[in-house]
Amino acid sequence: MRITQSMLSSNMLRNLSNSYNKMGKLQQQISSGSKLTRPSDDPVAAIKGMGYRTDLGKVGQFTRNMNEVNNWLDTTDESLNQVGNAITRVQALITQAANDSNTTEDRQKIQKEIDQIREQMRDVANTKSGDKYIFSGTKTSQPLFDSNGIAGSSEVEYKSLDGNPGTGSIKFPVTDLDAAAGTAIDADGKAIEFDVPLMDANNKEVTIDGNGYPLFEAPTGYSNTVEVEVYNGVTLSVNQSSAHDMFQKIDNMMAKISDALASGKSGKELGDLLGGVSSTEGGSTIQGLQNMVLEVRAEIGAKQNRAETMTDRLAMQKVTVTKQLSENEDVEYEEAITQLITDESIHRAALSVGSKIIQATLVDFMR
Repeated sequence: MRITQSMLSSNMLRNLSNSYNKMGKLQQQISSGSKLTRPSDDPVAAIKGMGYRTDLGKVGQFTRNMNEVNNWLDTTDESLNQVGNAITRVQALITQAANDSNTTEDRQKIQKEIDQIREQMRDVANTKSGDKYIFSGTKTSQPLFDSNGIAGSSEVEYKSLDGNPGTGSIKFPVTDLDAAAGTAIDADGKAIEFDVPLMDANNKEVTIDGNGYPLFEAPTGYSNTVEVEVYNGVTLSVNQSSAHDMFQKIDNMMAKISDALASGKSGKELGDLLGGVSSTEGGSTIQGLQNMVLEVRAEIGAKQNRAETMTDRLAMQKVTVTKQLSENEDVEYEEAITQLITDESIHRAALSVGSKIIQATLVDFMR
């Protein structure tokens, strides 16, 4: 086959163009730091890269979720610490009040401080993390205690089951309670009768606890558990599931103590409110309340430990996925620069040889 000048020139120009393209691609990789400038460069690597970026996006969102979880748990722990300190103070005040050497005026002063501590614990029960109430279950936009004190009202306006008004309000605590028959004696010594079950004015069922105080049904739509997704298919509960009952029992106990001080109970009767060190009466004694708060704090501590473990897992996952993405796409600079220098040398050699292959023209003689 005859090789013409035109064929030599065309081949040389095509090879020079390919050489320019190779050097241009290497320069772009070095400047961008990525081996992939478009999906067509390596479709398999491009698809893997999309998957890695999706994983990194999820890890980032889960990390933000974990920050929210830690905020809730830390705020809850600090709030419960305040509750425990307040109960300890109440314990000291009741111990002081139980001494029969106290005058009526002395006990009135103690009662005033007890009432203020009760208000303080209601404030703690309405603690917020950001704009969310942390002890209100899933009803995070509503405080646990409203202006009427939903977890420990002193009176209940109740209705009969047919919707007609009942006989009036019940003032707590009640005694001689017969829940089955719907009879009791209220704090004023008045015999009362109510339909069974006892319903408040909002048609919510009311249970009377062992201290003779009301335990109100949780608000409509209330759920104990607020969960946050922290990993694929993994959720953590960020709130204290028993908060509604716990704060209600605390509030009822505080009301009982205040009433006992106001009614001039004896030192022994006041001392009975303290309970033993190993008291398990729940909300029936001060020590029982203290133990209940400690149990709740232990549960929160366990959640904090798990949250810390999950935070470490997310950090490790981020490092792993980032490394995989780097290995999939990042340029090996030493290799790319070496290849660029090699291709540049080849290109210069091609230009030098090409200048000898192309025949001289009349234009060359005119220079």
